[in-house]
Amino acid sequence: MLHALLQLGPGPHKAGDITVRTTMDEDEVRRRLLQLFNAKVCYRPRFGYWELRPTTATPTNTPGLVHPSTTPLLDAGLLLEGLHSRTGQTVLLHTYAPVTGERLCIAAAGTQDVRLRRELAHIPRAVDRLRRAPLDSDAPGLVMLANLAGHDLPLREDLRQIRASQLALTKAPLPGWILVSTPLRRLPGAPVMPGAEPRVVAAVSILAPEHLHGDPLVAYGRLMRNAVHAAIESSVAVTHHQLAPVQAA
Repeated sequence: MLHALLQLGPGPHKAGDITVRTTMDEDEVRRRLLQLFNAKVCYRPRFGYWELRPTTATPTNTPGLVHPSTTPLLDAGLLLEGLHSRTGQTVLLHTYAPVTGERLCIAAAGTQDVRLRRELAHIPRAVDRLRRAPLDSDAPGLVMLANLAGHDLPLREDLRQIRASQLALTKAPLPGWILVSTPLRRLPGAPVMPGAEPRVVAAVSILAPEHLHGDPLVAYGRLMRNAVHAAIESSVAVTHHQLAPVQAA
């Protein structure tokens, strides 16, 4: 769905023009567009027309926060920007380096927050730790770590709870701030192999001031999981196996 909108380019587009660029029927296209609308990834400037919201997820205007990466972000920027628009908080995308066992920030949205930039300027080491840190340091790494371990392996109690809820909450490297994270099994827009069990490839995190009203897991957890699901389902690009002879049962 996102690919169809991107192919059509900037500006509003008729639902019919979007449909012909997909393999879905009109009802399914309408359902997927409403998912994107609810996640604030696109909007309806007028009846029957749909338009992508502009994204400014990368590059970030906070120097040193994003680690240099060759990972194609595909439609992940739209997901980050949509979450930032819904929450008003900074949103980070971390992946992991298997060789070093670190989590790396490869994209961000909402880093223009005045308070955040002021506090990061006073604590430069916090920028370094947000960008790069061991997997077991905080929520982004822990939510990936909990899902990378095989299901037949025993887990620490904290990792077991994170795997069950698919959410993690910890203090951030920046004093007075927290990280709420959920895993991402595929970057939005990335191809998927039918029948293959997707592995966790990244974590989406909200970086927010610590003293929020209410429980941040309640405030952001369901929103994050729903937004991740909608972004992935709405931008699915299937890679088919090569056809092989079918044997009779």
